[in-house]
Amino acid sequence: MADRKERFALLSRYSRLHATRYEAKPQLNLNVEQWAADALVDSYGLQECYDLLQYYFDVAQSPNWKYFANYAHDILDRRQQYKQDLLERKQRRELAKKWLSE
Repeated sequence: MADRKERFALLSRYSRLHATRYEAKPQLNLNVEQWAADALVDSYGLQECYDLLQYYFDVAQSPNWKYFANYAHDILDRRQQYKQDLLERKQRRELAKKWLSE
């Protein structure tokens, strides 16, 4: 079970990102949503949750807490696929550059 501070820190980070994007605080019941935050922190760790939340806000058209809490594993998979894709593209560009310079 995650520390109470960590749960509310994750919810606070979500609120800050939401307020920055929409210029309004989200309507969250913190007493209910702290348990979803607890599960996320237990599963991924607080720093990974922060990174994942930032990535989610960067790519989602209309991010919301329920979707993030329920599909964090899918978001994590997509982020890893994206990083892998970038790495493979970089390697292919280097190979193409080497091939063209010969």
